[in-house]
Amino acid sequence: MRKKIVAALLTGMALMMAGCGNAIPDMTDEQLQEVGEYTAMLLLSHDVNYRSRLVDVETLNLEEDDGFSQAEAPEETPAPEETPAPENVGMDPTEDTPVVDLTGGQDSEEQIVVSLEEALGLPEQMTLVYTGHEIADSYPLNASAEEYFTVDAGTGNSLLVLRFTLQNLGEGTETADTIGHSLRVRVSVNGISVNSLTTLLENDLTLYHEDLNPGESREVVILAEYEAMSLQDVASVEINVKNDDKNTTISLE
Repeated sequence: MRKKIVAALLTGMALMMAGCGNAIPDMTDEQLQEVGEYTAMLLLSHDVNYRSRLVDVETLNLEEDDGFSQAEAPEETPAPEETPAPENVGMDPTEDTPVVDLTGGQDSEEQIVVSLEEALGLPEQMTLVYTGHEIADSYPLNASAEEYFTVDAGTGNSLLVLRFTLQNLGEGTETADTIGHSLRVRVSVNGISVNSLTTLLENDLTLYHEDLNPGESREVVILAEYEAMSLQDVASVEINVKNDDKNTTISLE
């Protein structure tokens, strides 16, 4: 069919050119074939039943891209689900669960301010009155051979002897006992604080055990050791006593 159309076209063209009085140019078989194919394509393009095999390049690229995106597009990875943290991890608090205090230390405990007598653990019927101090190299002063215990200051040091009068104001015999308490006694002179001395003296107030009859009084002492130079001019004297959760600070001078 196509060959017939090509032959008819060639014949028509030859006649037209002949009618115009022009000579038909000599063409090779290859040139005639190209002219025929071009003319055939031109006629077929006006045929509604003909669909060209030529495809628009941009349309083809869009179709290929769309096919690639649908076929090869990677699937989205679903986000991992968060697992809620478990509540009440560990042991539930119960009445029999021990609670450990790690903040510890006596300094963190609340101290109850009390009188000097109560801090020392003395009975309510007893009073303690400060009577003064003295500085010595040894105590008791002028100790006799009958004295069982004496306290001597170290080289270059001196003893500060704080004197008190302990009296029983009650109507019955009262026992003054400071031995059975966890006492911590500090003495401060001119702002310099030291721990009191622990001695075996019979009248050492920090280790005292004695019965007093109604109205009876005894002299008791607290000793502290300082460098001799620190006691040349005593301007102030304080005493601090701690007994478990009880605490008191008394300005003596």
